[in-house]
Amino acid sequence: MNENKITALYCRISREDELLQESSSIETQKVYLSRYANSNKFYNIRYYVDDGYSGSNFDRPGFVELKNDIENQLVSIVITKDLSRLGRDYLTTGYYIEHYFPLNGVRYIAINDQVDTDKNDNDFAPFRNIMNEWYARDISKKIRSAYKTKALSGEFTGPYPSYGYNKSPKDKHKIVVNKKQAEVVSLIYNLYLEGMTVYKISKVLKEKKVLTPRAELHKKYDVYFADNVKKYPYDWATQSILSVLRNEVYLGHIICNRNQTSSFKSKKLKVNPESEWIISKNMHEPIIDEDTFNQVQLLMKSKKKTHRVPHENIFKGILRCNECGKTLSLSIRPDRDYHKSFACSTYRRYTTRCTSHYITYDYLSEFVMIKINEMINLSKLGRTRFVTAIKKRKSLNKRIKDLEDKMCFENNRLNEIDILIKRLFEKYINDKISEEKFYELDRLYDHEKMSLIKNQRYNDTEMTNLKNIENDINSFYDLLESYDKLEELKKEDITRFIEKLVILEKHNKNKKRIVKVYYTLVGLV
Repeated sequence: MNENKITALYCRISREDELLQESSSIETQKVYLSRYANSNKFYNIRYYVDDGYSGSNFDRPGFVELKNDIENQLVSIVITKDLSRLGRDYLTTGYYIEHYFPLNGVRYIAINDQVDTDKNDNDFAPFRNIMNEWYARDISKKIRSAYKTKALSGEFTGPYPSYGYNKSPKDKHKIVVNKKQAEVVSLIYNLYLEGMTVYKISKVLKEKKVLTPRAELHKKYDVYFADNVKKYPYDWATQSILSVLRNEVYLGHIICNRNQTSSFKSKKLKVNPESEWIISKNMHEPIIDEDTFNQVQLLMKSKKKTHRVPHENIFKGILRCNECGKTLSLSIRPDRDYHKSFACSTYRRYTTRCTSHYITYDYLSEFVMIKINEMINLSKLGRTRFVTAIKKRKSLNKRIKDLEDKMCFENNRLNEIDILIKRLFEKYINDKISEEKFYELDRLYDHEKMSLIKNQRYNDTEMTNLKNIENDINSFYDLLESYDKLEELKKEDITRFIEKLVILEKHNKNKKRIVKVYYTLVGLV
């Protein structure tokens, strides 16, 4: 064994393990593993820890770090207390034991299960992995049952209480009013009843420098590390305000089982129907009285009805902001003869994060119809001239030539590396370079070779794609061929000819709005 390489001692415990007291703590595992490593003379010990991560999911930070070190050839051996610490999904755990570790030259030991990949007596390991997965499934059922029992008795079971409340310091299953946040909740309800829109309410909160619910959670619990939470701590989303206005927790009720994971292996949540929600009334101090809450719900319903204007949006789903990549949303003004326009959805929610990208429905319709008609007119010149013109616009021949040159250079370099490795080996066996130097250079050449082989696969795919573009241009010609000039733009025309429209911000008020048109099959031309 190479003493310079790491002996990785991997420790894991999940919140479920802690709750059911089924497994030893991280500190206990560390002591146990270090004693074993020292008694067996394994050197250069390093701990990799996942505290609070399920064994059914292998996307854990400690395990990911361990894999990175393995793939960088820094690790010679991995040791866990037992197989379940590595994982409880028998297929994935089996893959790591039977394939991944041996492929990377890593020895794996699970002490309590007598598994050692350097030995040939691991026949019982797959069965243990199946048992571990069964255990994970069983634990998941027990946890769900325990949470449901708590919910039916009116106990708070969530990780964080709703905005306006804190967990009780005396009982974590009870919530108490956070007076400062409760004032904000009351303000939101009062402003809405006064006729203020949720968008304007968000502006008021921003001006008052009121932290958003996520910013509050980040501050108190050190969660939600997204850049937006740090950069824009006062930018209330309209959806956050709507959530406050709809949440029955402010009446003093506890609502549980709104959503759940689809399986014990997945953390993805699915929303449960309201009939499955568990509602326990009058469990804590309310912030909003029932009359106020009901008035708000009625007002929200009446506003929804007012906004139902029967206008088709033929551009639905295909408009994108060039700067932030989000969709552009449609706005209809009943007070201005149902004037229709689009603006960046990020700008509508958070004015500081993007610009409006404002464009009228009529201007966009006329612009797109002109562009489609240009393509129809070009198709009237015949297939050969049409294909040649589009290839020229997309610089297709130049892109193919550039890629061919790149592939040729990289193939030559691969041949050079093979020659260099052969010469290096000859020097090594003739004692012209040291073993240490040989392995150092061999590793460098091998790394470069693997990188070039990876590039080869990418280049082959890219070349196939480029050569397929000509087929796509011919197919696009077939779409256009039967069409005459459009006199009116319809939804079916957009569906047939347009993949997406990207709207750029204009930095000069006198200039026209720039729209990038991505056509079906051929993209940007």
